[in-house]
Amino acid sequence: MIPGVWINGSDGARLRRYFGAGRVQGTLVNRAIRHDITSYNVVGELPGADDDSVIVGSHHDGPWASAVEDASGVALVLAQATYWSRIPPAQRPHRLVFLLNAGHMAGGAGVHAFIDRHRKELDRVVLEVHLEHAANEIVERDGGLVASGDPEPRWWFTSRLAPVEAIVREAIVAEQLERSLILPPDVFGPMPTSDGGPFHLAGLPLVNFLTAPFYLYDASDTLDKIHRQSLVPLTRAAIRIIASTHGMSAAAMRESTASRSPR
Repeated sequence: MIPGVWINGSDGARLRRYFGAGRVQGTLVNRAIRHDITSYNVVGELPGADDDSVIVGSHHDGPWASAVEDASGVALVLAQATYWSRIPPAQRPHRLVFLLNAGHMAGGAGVHAFIDRHRKELDRVVLEVHLEHAANEIVERDGGLVASGDPEPRWWFTSRLAPVEAIVREAIVAEQLERSLILPPDVFGPMPTSDGGPFHLAGLPLVNFLTAPFYLYDASDTLDKIHRQSLVPLTRAAIRIIASTHGMSAAAMRESTASRSPR
């Protein structure tokens, strides 16, 4: 039993015609090679104004060429590391931890390993920011895939904290990131559908950026699928969000989290 299969629109229309004619029997063939591998998280740090921290992450592995998922996310994290490395430590809001985790296709194994290894330090995390998938919206035309000219709708999973929600909204507006939705972390389930999701289950305040185009799990996720026009404004938005945590302690953030009742 499998939970779902991606097919294109024209094949879907053909299947609907078959189903409309009555009972249909088909065969699905899946060929795969399985073997054990060892993969590693990549972690870097920059000291900041205090020893509380902001984690900035994404996953570094993918199943195909995986340009959107997740070379674009890696690029967004590296852009943050580059920017903040040029800012004097005293002007960085907190200690900054950059995480490129492994094991995305193995249930987010790298994130879970990081959380387990650093569990005693999580109380000092002010905010966890995950950046994944700067994606072109792709549509099917005449049996082929073409860019619509728009970015894929952007999801910003944001903890239910009024100051954090306001910060994210201001960043989206300032950088003109149209087609953005601010969503609660549990809108689709117990955690965001990003590799940062387990941090939510661990009790961390977070902002997780994600898009979910249909081609992520397909060999068609090539460089032309990256919405390159989004890379700079997304980077600036993330800088704004991280910088806004200046003067905000992890303890104060958790107090506001604890005092806010679920909707």
